[in-house]
Amino acid sequence: MSLPEELHPLASFIEEEMTHGISKNLGQLLDLLPAVARLRLLAFMHLVEQPQTMKATLEIQPSGLLRLTLDTAVTPSSFHQH
Repeated sequence: MSLPEELHPLASFIEEEMTHGISKNLGQLLDLLPAVARLRLLAFMHLVEQPQTMKATLEIQPSGLLRLTLDTAVTPSSFHQH
């Protein structure tokens, strides 16, 4: 059994910088999306973060069309209203 590799300080710094850059760019990109796209993304994020509060239905049609429907009984706070 081999010992786990230690992260080099430079690798850790690069990872942090990349994460910061990606977060900043995604934030700017989200501002450009239409409101309905932001709502869909927010619903998907809630499904990932709090699956117990969401109901997901995946419909697959013979044509190959996929439809994911997300529903929740949780009332959004004023912070999440768009």
